[in-house]
Amino acid sequence: MPDPNETSAEDYFDRREGGRSERSGSITHMDDLASYEIAAGLFFRPMFAENVSLNFVTFPPNSGFPTHVHPEEQISIVREGEMEFTVGDVTRMVRPGDVVHMPPDVPHSGRTFDSSCRLIDVFAPSRSGIRDVIAAANPVRAAEVDRWWFDENEVVD
Repeated sequence: MPDPNETSAEDYFDRREGGRSERSGSITHMDDLASYEIAAGLFFRPMFAENVSLNFVTFPPNSGFPTHVHPEEQISIVREGEMEFTVGDVTRMVRPGDVVHMPPDVPHSGRTFDSSCRLIDVFAPSRSGIRDVIAAANPVRAAEVDRWWFDENEVVD
């Protein structure tokens, strides 16, 4: 007899309020997202959803972003390289695997030194200010300019 307190993955997804969603989602490879060169060597690959946005960011060496605030909560995941991050009164070097949390309206900044850094930024709710930034940016359509994912069987020059 099954344990009534045990929940399977299928049960978890079926128990959402209102059952299964009728909305359609999307499945996109990160290198197929539109890429925008915000400044020389600084690339954004944003994806917007109703309640959250995601941005794959590449910072070149000796670059960064100034101290700023925004009403959206932000989480950054370091994928490659390193960067000095300041969140509120805390400053530290972050490296692959580090996760940085920026609550709403908390000042934060970051900068790279001799190497580039790649971050995955998540914003909730969706960060509308990024739409303004990319509207003025140079759209880069070729994924090879700023590829994020390499197939392990692929030969890369």
